Amino acid sequence: MPEGPSIVVFKKRLQRFEGETVTESGGYNNPFADSISGRKVVSVETYGKYLLLDFKDFLITVHFGLFGSFLINESKKVNTSFSLFFGEDHINFYVVKIKKLQKDHAFDQEINVFSKKYKLEKTKKFLLEKYGDKRIGDVLLNQDVFPGLGNIIRNEVLFLSKIHPESTVEKIPSKKMKELLQTIKEFSKASVELIEQKIWKSSSSVYKKKEWEDQEVLEYVAPKIKRKTYVVEKVQKIY
Repeated sequence: MPEGPSIVVFKKRLQRFEGETVTESGGYNNPFADSISGRKVVSVETYGKYLLLDFKDFLITVHFGLFGSFLINESKKVNTSFSLFFGEDHINFYVVKIKKLQKDHAFDQEINVFSKKYKLEKTKKFLLEKYGDKRIGDVLLNQDVFPGLGNIIRNEVLFLSKIHPESTVEKIPSKKMKELLQTIKEFSKASVELIEQKIWKSSSSVYKKKEWEDQEVLEYVAPKIKRKTYVVEKVQKIY
């Protein structure tokens, strides 16, 4: 499933259609074709793992799941689940799910690291109040707290912050927690360029690696979230 930085890359590719009017909309998984056709794309934004298409009076959210993709002015041999035509140009989405939401739908951009409205202290407070007794390695995949954060970012930021994923949230020192949240913000944004260069996964420190600077990278599956976890135990401290 694409993580938040990948969705930002998608957004950058699709922003060329901002201000353009949809001449036709289709797709086998698109019950909103009549509402979309004839409407102008005001903006293309993201929230977590969602692509947001703003049509002024409503939003269309696009979720890519495990196998979703899209092509611009190209087609696959399979049917599109969602399509947008702009005269001679078109976008074909495959294996995606879409929803239509009213513009007043609350996406809390203050916990979205890709938003200019992001507030680190708000995330920290929310994390401690609601998930203080949970393991940090589990909570990092909770989309209510960390929209867009996936398993690659989870493993990398914990390593870079020298925090073991089995650490209890409320036991992590305040300064160290702030460091982790800042690392999440910086790493997530830096990942966009690495994805565009197609070197994101290959440039990782511990994700799917066997060793780091002659230190063994321990691989195991976190029991609660069932996700692969990579740890350098001599570097990452358990709190």
